[in-house]
Order: sequence, then structure tokens, then C-alpha cells
Amino acid sequence: MSTRTLIFGVALFSGLAAIVPTAQAGIIQPGSVLIFSGAGNLGITSLSFQCNQPGDTQCVVAPSGSGDFSVSNSTGNFAQYNLTFGLIKSLNNAVQPLNTAFSLPSWISFDLNSQIGLELTFLPLGTDPQSANCAGLTVCTPTSNLLITPNNPGGLTGFDLTQTGSNTAATFFVGGIAHATDGTFDSFSGIFTTQFAGLNPQQTLAALATGNPQSYSAVITLAGSSVPVPEPLTLSMFAVGLVGAAAIRRRKGKKA
Repeated sequence: MSTRTLIFGVALFSGLAAIVPTAQAGIIQPGSVLIFSGAGNLGITSLSFQCNQPGDTQCVVAPSGSGDFSVSNSTGNFAQYNLTFGLIKSLNNAVQPLNTAFSLPSWISFDLNSQIGLELTFLPLGTDPQSANCAGLTVCTPTSNLLITPNNPGGLTGFDLTQTGSNTAATFFVGGIAHATDGTFDSFSGIFTTQFAGLNPQQTLAALATGNPQSYSAVITLAGSSVPVPEPLTLSMFAVGLVGAAAIRRRKGKKA
């Protein structure tokens, strides 16, 4: 896991700890790690997950706006889901804008049981050098006029593109809240990664513009403590904390 991922996770936890009551015993195990993989049509402003994991009998036909994934090598709360499958809702920056707090309930759910569900609440901006076309760059955060908002005046995407040899990795970060059936919850941070074989960042950006089908891997980590479900005002404050966490991540990224 990269230093930036660790920084983002710590920032999320710090923001949460400042606004919620003292932790209580519950289902959630601090530091649980979810590792999963799947496929989707990856674009500049959207990601449509596919329902195509071999052996997943519950996703023969994709539910509306969702796809499936397979779990492996996970720990803590998520170890029970190893070698099983789950559903993940597709993303569109028109509905889930970058660098802005929102709520996508049950973004991730599991076929085995509903003991844990993940709500997505934040998609931060990329932190690599900014470019409209990534020409001549080995690391790049693309920009797009389609993404310009008051919270994203530069039109940055959420992607960091990193060339290694003849391949380019496209990564993006996520943040949200894990909810347990006993009423406790925990913040989480995560990173999605996909490899564009034989492409440099400029070529990868062109592929993204066409909604390129790609396989991906993802790692999501619970921040560190289970807490009682907060009142709506506290949830709003937590959303503000997520925005602050992203700002910290961006400052760290610029110094790297």
C-alpha cells in the first residue's frame, strides 16, 4: 500500500474520531481489510461494473446499475467473504461528484450475508501533475472540462496515471462508512487499480475517453474503531471531515 493511501486512511480516522462518541464493542473489527477484484467499463466520468465473475450464481444477470466482484485474501470482518462474491454499484460523477461529500448507500454488499455493508461518501481528486492530455508524462492526473464544479474548478479527474515500463497503472481512491447489523460503523479508505498494458499515460487517457473495459483490483481498509451510529448532524460533520482528509492527501501528494 502506498504512503498516500496510508495518509488518506489516517486522515479519515482522525476526522471521524474528532466528531463521534467513544468507541463501543461491536461486530466491526478495527483494521479489517477487504481485497477484491472484478471488471468494468472505465471512463473519464463513470465506471460501470460488469456482472461476469465465474462461479457467481447470484449475478448471472447484472442488477440495474451494479456488477459483481470476487473476494480473496481478506482479513478481519472480511475474511468470512473469502472465495465468495458481492455486488458493487456503478459510479457516475454527475451523481457522485469528485471532491464533494455525498451518500451512495449499500455501494458494496456481499452474497454470503448482510453483516457488513459499505456506503460510499467521497471520491477525492488525483494528485499527480495535472495535464489535459498527459503528453510526454510518466505520471499524470488528467483534467476534463466535463468535471469542472465549484469544488473542482480545475476539472481534475480522480485518476493518478503511472507508467512503469510499457504499462500504465490507473488508480483512484475512495472513502466511506462501513455499517454493521449491530448498529456500529467505521470509516474506510480504499484504492482501486487497473493496468493498461502497452499504453503510456497519454494513450491510457485516450482509452479512458472511450469507456475502456478493464479488469481491476481493489483494497479497502477499515480505519480503526467501531462506534455508535451518529445522529444526522454528526453524519454531516463526518462528511466535512472526509473533505478535509482529501485536502490533506492533496497537499501531501504535491510535496512527494
